[in-house]
Amino acid sequence: MHKFSMGAIALLLIGGAALAVGPDVSALDDDPDYRAARRWIEERNFPPAIDKLERLLARQPNSPVLLNWLAYAHRKLKNYPLSKQYYDAALLRDPTFLPALEYQGEWFIETGDMASAKANRERLAALCGRCHEWQDLNAAIEKVEAK
Repeated sequence: MHKFSMGAIALLLIGGAALAVGPDVSALDDDPDYRAARRWIEERNFPPAIDKLERLLARQPNSPVLLNWLAYAHRKLKNYPLSKQYYDAALLRDPTFLPALEYQGEWFIETGDMASAKANRERLAALCGRCHEWQDLNAAIEKVEAK
């Protein structure tokens, strides 16, 4: 199922920010494979979404959008080590990619690292004020703190 090897992920991480470009979501939105992957994610059917996203990533290895969705899908399957690698790769490509900062913050919460979750919330505040990514991460942090 997960044909995208750990070695390939390491190469993505090593590739560095020099390859970073802003995410072109509009081009992806026109791709039927991307739309199918997003539909599977919305349906919480993560294995076929991961397969589709990995194939897309092979064609667009520097896409923080694809890396972020792979991280999200793996996180939802509780595959935390692989999820972390994809979030790290997404943010290496675009350190200001708001969705990755939000979802990585949720990853931090799920793995018990509240300090890092709060740091991501602060990064989001600096980048976008109280945008919806900040609001979602803030709500997740407050939910944990209320317990």
